[in-house]
Amino acid sequence: MDARLRRTERLTRQADIDAVYKSGRRLHARAFRIHVKPNTLSYSRFTVSVPKRVCTAVLRNRWKRLLRESFRLGKETIGPGLDIVAVPTRPPEELQRPQVGFVLNELVKKYRSKP
Repeated sequence: MDARLRRTERLTRQADIDAVYKSGRRLHARAFRIHVKPNTLSYSRFTVSVPKRVCTAVLRNRWKRLLRESFRLGKETIGPGLDIVAVPTRPPEELQRPQVGFVLNELVKKYRSKP
């Protein structure tokens, strides 16, 4: 298992991110939501988009670290073939990385279970 988060596993092109927003499915959790769209690649890609209205810059960066690390550690569980955009809806408050990872994995499982 490769534990690194490679550049190819990050959604970086704005056109790809817009496609996920436009035609992907949206799933909600208490603190964040994800937009998910299938891709034809042998790996999943991920990005985080934290709106300024959610919290301060320090807390936005905390969200990014929490979510990227959760994706990196949960790549095996998430599996291949998805483009995922995570969008926090409130400040991270007392959330810890294991909690964020669990919720991210549960949302992806929910996506894969429904056609």
